[in-house]
Amino acid sequence: MTPEEARSNPIVERSTDLTGSPEMDSGQALRRRAEALAGERAGEMPENVEDLSPEAARRALHELRVHQIELEMQNEELSRTQQELEASRERYFDLYDLAPVGYFTLSEQGLILEANLTAAKLFGVARGVLVKQPLSRFILPEDQDIHYRHRKALLETGAPQSWALRVLKKDAVPFWVRVDATTAQGADGATVWRAVVSDITESKRAERALKTTNAELQEFAYALAHDLQEPLRMVVNFSQLLAEEYAGKLGEHADKYVAYSVEGALRIEALQQGLLNYLEATDRVSHRLSPVDCNHVLSQALLSLQTIIQQSGAAVTSDPLPTAVANEAMLMHLFQNLIRNSIKYKGEAAPAIHISALRTAEGWLFSVRDNGVGIDPAYAEFVFGMFKRLHGKEIPGTGIGLALCRKVVERHGGRIWVESETGHGATFKFTIPTLGPI
Repeated sequence: MTPEEARSNPIVERSTDLTGSPEMDSGQALRRRAEALAGERAGEMPENVEDLSPEAARRALHELRVHQIELEMQNEELSRTQQELEASRERYFDLYDLAPVGYFTLSEQGLILEANLTAAKLFGVARGVLVKQPLSRFILPEDQDIHYRHRKALLETGAPQSWALRVLKKDAVPFWVRVDATTAQGADGATVWRAVVSDITESKRAERALKTTNAELQEFAYALAHDLQEPLRMVVNFSQLLAEEYAGKLGEHADKYVAYSVEGALRIEALQQGLLNYLEATDRVSHRLSPVDCNHVLSQALLSLQTIIQQSGAAVTSDPLPTAVANEAMLMHLFQNLIRNSIKYKGEAAPAIHISALRTAEGWLFSVRDNGVGIDPAYAEFVFGMFKRLHGKEIPGTGIGLALCRKVVERHGGRIWVESETGHGATFKFTIPTLGPI
């Protein structure tokens, strides 16, 4: 509540306007009683006051004393109430002025009508300097448009708005604040808006530092994974050559050890390639959105998976797919991983996979349905975690595929989930909004 509201508060007004209060009702009753008593006594009162009987005089004096005591008690009560109201008002103004955030009341035009002491301190000026000044005067020129757009939305829709921008402080560098604003009605009935302004400079610095650190870590991980390709490829190749040329020549134990080496090298290679794909999916610089024919993307994905499709005897079908606003390379990774996942976790029958899409209020909803072993609903979220796998070595994998799928969908501004029951196949669903955030 602002000082302006405090002045219009009925509780505060009681100190000057007691109409309708219990104290006023008591006073009026007392007055009516005195007037009635005076009327009753009027007929008894002689024209000459000297003719008033001693008994009548004693009764009148008694009534006057009672009336005087009642008035004194009433005045004491009113005085106590007044003191309590003044103390309450002082506490309110202390809370308002010394709050840890800046409070502003502004006109529709953006002029500052009221501000607390914290707001003045925040901007480095006296409170009197703020009044009747446009708030935009203290905003960095580069952020004026942000302020204008949110103020316009606030006044046009009446919906609360929140935005971050940089403000200027006398003899200091610009700093970040968050503005939380709502509309209200002033004492004169005019529309005003009230803003809470908080200094968020430290959180912005921490956010920038975190982004820088993440970017450096991602760059390091990508470089490491990329640079490991060549030596890892050599390990795989020579391990396979060793297994082929010396099979049965070095003894049973040696053959087993070489087989373990080849298996481990191939697993590391798959893990390294999956990590590279995941890092590429998180690289915001290298991917842009454009209208993409999903039928073409699916056909390219199936072409790259032709070998494992033939080996597994899988049947992959699809309905006509739409043209979606997406990144073609990332969308192909998505289809590849979901189809490969369905083939990997096949049931006793040959894999049967069907891809479809339909238009919803959220955008395009894609479904990849299979007849595999299914997933316990309790693990429906778990499977999308990085390096999370439900099966051990009996089903090879890196635990990156579905994590990559989630990252790709999130990069497009959509969401992905699975609907499944153990032994009844799984349907992976994901959305691609009409316009994603990439």
